Amino acid sequence: MGTNWARTRRIVLRKRFCEEEVERFAQELGWPRRETDQADPEEGIAYHVFWAPPGAALALHYTEDDLARDSYVTVIGKNAEAVHGAQELVEPRLNTWPLAELLAEVDGASTPVSLARAVLRAGLGAPHEFDETFFARINAALHHSDRRVRETAVWAVTFSPYGEYRPALTTIRESDEDPGLRDHAEILLEGFDEIGSQEQ
Repeated sequence: MGTNWARTRRIVLRKRFCEEEVERFAQELGWPRRETDQADPEEGIAYHVFWAPPGAALALHYTEDDLARDSYVTVIGKNAEAVHGAQELVEPRLNTWPLAELLAEVDGASTPVSLARAVLRAGLGAPHEFDETFFARINAALHHSDRRVRETAVWAVTFSPYGEYRPALTTIRESDEDPGLRDHAEILLEGFDEIGSQEQ
C-alpha cells in the first residue's frame, strides 16, 4: 500500500479476537483475503490480515495487538472519500468502540487498573491528528500517582504520538521514580525529535 494513501484511525473492536466476524464482513463486500501475517511477539510483529477488492484501491486490515490486548480494523485506500465511505460501513456492521465510549471508559474508571486499561485502549483508538479530548485524558494519566497508570499512558502515547505530550514525557524522563518509565519516555522524546528534524 502506498505511504500517501488515506487511512482511518484504528477502529477498536469490542471482542479481543474478531477475525471470523471481520472475515464474514469482507466476504459480504466481495473482498477476498489477500495476505496473512503470523504473529511474532519476539520481533514485535502482530497478527495481521487484510482483504481487498479486485484492483486493490481499498483494503480492510485486521490486527490483533498483543500490547493493548485488543484487536482493531483500519481501512486504507487511494481515495480519502472512498476510505471514509468504507469506514461508515465498518463501524455499524462490526462491534466497535465509538470514540465517545473510549473517552467515557476513561472518565468512568474507578480503580487504577481499570483506568490503565481504558487509557491504553483510548490511545489505540485515538484519531491520528491531534484531538484535545483524547490528549487531555492521556496527558492526565501521564501525571497520575499510580505507576501502572503512568506506564500504560506512556504506551498509549506510542499509538497516538501527539507532540503536545512532550512536557509530560519530559517530566517522566527527568523525575519519575521508575527507571524503566524514564527510559521509555526518553526513547519517545528522541522519536519526536527525529520526526521534527525530518519535517524541517
